[in-house]
Amino acid sequence: MAELTIHNPHQQKREQRAAGAQRAVFFWHGWSALMIAPVLLVLVVTGSAYLFDREFDQWWQQDAYQVKPQGTAATLAQQQDYLRQQYPAWTINRVMLAQAPTQAVRWQLTAPDAVHLIYLDPYSLVVQADIDPTTQPMAIVRRLHGELMAGTTGGYIVEWMSCWTLFLLLTGGWLWWPKHWRLAGVLVPRKRSDGRVHWRDWHAVLALVSSLALAFLVLSGMPWSTFWGKQFAQLGRDFSPQWHWVTPSPNFHLPETVKSRAVDPHHEHQEQAATDSAAVHIIGGTESWVTQQHPAPQAAHSHQSNLHELTSQPQQADISMAEPYLTRLALETYGPGVRVFYPATDKDVFKINYIPDKAEGQQTLYIDPASGELLDDIGWQRYSALAKVVEWGTMTHLGRQYGVWNQWLNLLFCLLVLAALIAGLTLWWRRRKPGRWLPPLQSTDRLPLALKLSLLALVVLFPLLLLSLLAFLMCKLWQRRGAVE
Repeated sequence: MAELTIHNPHQQKREQRAAGAQRAVFFWHGWSALMIAPVLLVLVVTGSAYLFDREFDQWWQQDAYQVKPQGTAATLAQQQDYLRQQYPAWTINRVMLAQAPTQAVRWQLTAPDAVHLIYLDPYSLVVQADIDPTTQPMAIVRRLHGELMAGTTGGYIVEWMSCWTLFLLLTGGWLWWPKHWRLAGVLVPRKRSDGRVHWRDWHAVLALVSSLALAFLVLSGMPWSTFWGKQFAQLGRDFSPQWHWVTPSPNFHLPETVKSRAVDPHHEHQEQAATDSAAVHIIGGTESWVTQQHPAPQAAHSHQSNLHELTSQPQQADISMAEPYLTRLALETYGPGVRVFYPATDKDVFKINYIPDKAEGQQTLYIDPASGELLDDIGWQRYSALAKVVEWGTMTHLGRQYGVWNQWLNLLFCLLVLAALIAGLTLWWRRRKPGRWLPPLQSTDRLPLALKLSLLALVVLFPLLLLSLLAFLMCKLWQRRGAVE
């Protein structure tokens, strides 16, 4: 009997610590869930819709897309000349090649007051449609998914909430881990349960099934994020060429005759989010992550120089200089996905950007607009190990890497995440006390050491988490100060 008395205090302390850890984990899980739930709902719904962006666009703009193949299609140079005759005051920005012979070629032009997406029949040289790409449904879905329709500020919020999602999954896994392994309530919801137990089981099991997929979607989207994505790419550049496997671009040694320029690699994809409803990457504009981080070559000589002394008008870049290089792309192996970007200034170059569904088919070519010289050709074989992982993750994220199964599996996981989120919010609503969002923490409640270390690691990897932690601590200090007064 005396022996039991000696051991009871220790057992009681262990039980108190375990109960305190349980309350702490539940508090942090609930707090992070309530914080990110609105944004996560938007991301899941818009992400589910964007998995079918091409199918939707082809249905929504079917009259603009569909053409009747007859005779020989006009070359890109002929199409370019026709558009310049029709719209002499507009500037051609890029052309998106048709996905099939029965589809129109899409040209993006900039007028003095707006951006236009022209659907051109390459057989008859007839304009099928002239639309504002910023008002198209998938363009709106894209901006909601990437920046909540709030520009850079929205991009920061999406990134911030994505970081907290990772910690939410860790705390959820800790709460789910069973003391006694069994099927009911652990791996499948209990059939005869009701009330809070019912919603707890559905939330836990659905979250368990979808958690790894959600973690993958978050991590594969981070290279395109507003803050972390830039730092991630800069880290690779800083460590190049010593650590080749982490470099965001395989090409850091251009020929001596080719000058390179420093550019903001995210400027284009931010602009694309507002102007291109047919962008390839929902989180990265129309280019691969690799080529966005790689400084594009600069023309060795200005393509205006030849006519500079003869006319005061700038010479327009001619796509006939770049068109012959389309034969270098493995279209028969990997399928469609070609865009040609015009030089933005007289010092820029043509860029042929090939982004098929499979990441290993990606290829980017740079062509001097004055001489037609191929300045560089970046293909999968020149991607660093990290770049290959990023591009594979991006195309899998989009549901394209493994074809239609990838697309529908991603949709299934998005729906499971949505269901788990709804079940979790319902469980919180049924458990909450009047006047309180979450149960209060006691002064002795502490997160388990493993979760503390996990949170520390996430803060180091994703510094935006630190801002919310500081805000949380300030709120707690303010509450204690109010209680003392």
